[in-house]
Amino acid sequence: MSDSLSDIMKKRGYDEPPEVARIKEFVLAEIGITPKVSMNNDAFFVSLPSASAVGTIRFKLFQLQRELGHSRKIILKIAVD
Repeated sequence: MSDSLSDIMKKRGYDEPPEVARIKEFVLAEIGITPKVSMNNDAFFVSLPSASAVGTIRFKLFQLQRELGHSRKIILKIAVD
């Protein structure tokens, strides 16, 4: 008997892209907060809980983009959960 779709999806491993992991490590090292990071074809979206956190990372954004190799734009946003 064939596996159901939910069984197949449970077996599939979802690895985080290395760029997303690097962004999370960078933000955690700089301000001590683990951000939520999502991505699409041309940008990374980094969600942080406060404007002060976004402002602090904005000053280091060029450094982060150079480390990632300018592969995509990095968009910072304030997202209160």
